[in-house]
Amino acid sequence: MKDTIVNPLLLQTTDPWLFDSQALDSFRKSGEIVARLRKDVPVMVKPGVQALRICDELEKKIRDQGGKPAFPVNVGINEVAAHYTSPPGDTLTIPSGCLAKIDFGVQVDGYVTDTSVTVCFEPRLEPLVQAADEALGNAIRAFRPGVKLSEIGRVVQSTVQKYGLRPISNLTGHKIERYTIHAGKSVPNVGGMNGTKIEEGEIYAIEPFTTLAKAAGAVVNGSSAYIYRYVKPKGATSEDSKNLLAYIQSNFSTLPFASRWLDKTFDRETAKKALYDLIKHKCVSAYPVLVEQTGNPVAQSEHTVLVNHDGCTILTGP
Repeated sequence: MKDTIVNPLLLQTTDPWLFDSQALDSFRKSGEIVARLRKDVPVMVKPGVQALRICDELEKKIRDQGGKPAFPVNVGINEVAAHYTSPPGDTLTIPSGCLAKIDFGVQVDGYVTDTSVTVCFEPRLEPLVQAADEALGNAIRAFRPGVKLSEIGRVVQSTVQKYGLRPISNLTGHKIERYTIHAGKSVPNVGGMNGTKIEEGEIYAIEPFTTLAKAAGAVVNGSSAYIYRYVKPKGATSEDSKNLLAYIQSNFSTLPFASRWLDKTFDRETAKKALYDLIKHKCVSAYPVLVEQTGNPVAQSEHTVLVNHDGCTILTGP
């Protein structure tokens, strides 16, 4: 991937759009749902609880409150930094003594807000969570029009290093647009020379990731993938594949989806074979699970913000 930067749930779009009052209302409604559900996460996530139960319950809560999942709920345990969601029949449970990252987003009419909460069950790893939370707070305070995004990366990096820890260098935050979780601008977690500036009216997800000082401080692709997105309309070779592709395009547009979401409409084996065909012919792409390169634990903290003329407003929290 270009510049070795891996953006969680990376999406691209060429459809231009403008913020208006309706769009901002949808962003705010989405963020209000996220803010309420953030409070539920520490109650839902306990040792012994199945990851599948967390995914299903949190996604149901999103729908019950008038939104839709912007992407499948991610459950990242220890060295798993991003892109793990439960596949059909998943038996993974939250282990004792772990860091569990719950990354979720809500969309209202395609307007997305994104957040993450890390729940810690190991006291010695608590500084990872504290560093991520403080780095996020410092980044938000520095986030205003005219500031270079590389400067936000320096703020995150210096905060994390103050704890004697390391940020994940190839995971970033991201600008958000309608039906687009990553809209071209990235918010780094380390300093750099990029001169791209924050502009008034933009919406960003800011998400520091932290790991131990002895770690590589980078993520690599794991061997599995359970999250997918629609890419193009042509290339399916079987009737089942064509039906599945039409369903994906109609129900998820360009936003990510989980293989388990297909179970509600399609026979599991039929969907599995059709999805494999769509990936093979590049109608659908997969997001590999991302893991810390040296297997060390990762914490994450994230909010979505709206850039104002002199700062920013947190859409996903107080």
